[in-house]
Amino acid sequence: MNKKLFSKSKGAAPGTIIYEGDTAPVQTNITCCKIMNDKVIENDVIDYDNKDKYVTWIRVTGLSDSSRVIEALKPFNISSLTLEDVFETYHNPKFDDTFDYNFIIMRSLSINNTNIQDNQISFIQKDNFLITFEEYHCDEFNIVLQRIYKHFNNFYTRGSDYLLYALIDAMIDNYIMILNSINLSVDSLEDTMTLDVACPCDTSKLFTLKRHVNFLSRHTRASYDVVNQLLKLSIEHNSEDNTVSIVPYYEDLFEHAMYLNEAILYCKDSIRSVYDENMSRMQLKSNKFINILTMLSTLMLPPMVIGGIFGMNFEQIPFTSYSHGFAVSVFAMFAVSLMLAWFFKKKNFF
Repeated sequence: MNKKLFSKSKGAAPGTIIYEGDTAPVQTNITCCKIMNDKVIENDVIDYDNKDKYVTWIRVTGLSDSSRVIEALKPFNISSLTLEDVFETYHNPKFDDTFDYNFIIMRSLSINNTNIQDNQISFIQKDNFLITFEEYHCDEFNIVLQRIYKHFNNFYTRGSDYLLYALIDAMIDNYIMILNSINLSVDSLEDTMTLDVACPCDTSKLFTLKRHVNFLSRHTRASYDVVNQLLKLSIEHNSEDNTVSIVPYYEDLFEHAMYLNEAILYCKDSIRSVYDENMSRMQLKSNKFINILTMLSTLMLPPMVIGGIFGMNFEQIPFTSYSHGFAVSVFAMFAVSLMLAWFFKKKNFF
């Protein structure tokens, strides 16, 4: 979860392609998946021709070997500035229309114990091909790959736009699953506080949930803008040709992104209310403790006053020569303290 906000080699010129990840390097793996009308072919050799009608998905996993990736993608004429953004893995989600192709950056998130792992995913999409770059392996893409093998004709007829939609939709769905997990944890804290109205909840766990939601919110807001731009682009393309319309799918994706942002706001409000309730309980517990100490100090005041009076260094003090003076003074100490205790109890001070 401790992701770099910015990291660039000092003095490097624009377009310099250097892997800037802060995770452990993953071995670079490149696969080519050809989606045809009647079958799917997947291998490690990139065999692409822009005149072919089938949909080509180039999947690059692991960005440590930048030279290999650059050499393998030469047929696609990708700008060095685009590749620079691909290998600098600190970007927030964004969408760039470079006229030659669409360039999208998203972030895949996963919860591991108390930490959220962050994985930058880049997309380059044009006509009949889609290239994806994964900082490290993205499990959501395996689900889409299984769907491709089951329903390859749907991906073939709808083109690379639909493949791009399916991959981003899987990532948005994963955001929703993470948020649901956080909501369940918040509900669990609320239930614990309900069962024991006097006891505050685990503050460290509450702060962890708050940090996770803030981290998730930062990426989902930007993802919402990306999906909105993709929807506008799909509407423009739909008006230009008579191919299978992809607009309804991006509209559905836009609704999911909008729901996700609203759900995050609700989750933030829930965490804030639990935090406020927890702080009030901690304050109440502290006040009760201070109240008890105040009562004890007040109850000990009469014996201290009486003992102080008879402990003064004067030759003539009343009752000093009385044979039962000590017993009377002790009795007076306890009597006054008991009267004060009875008075405080009557007033419900404790």
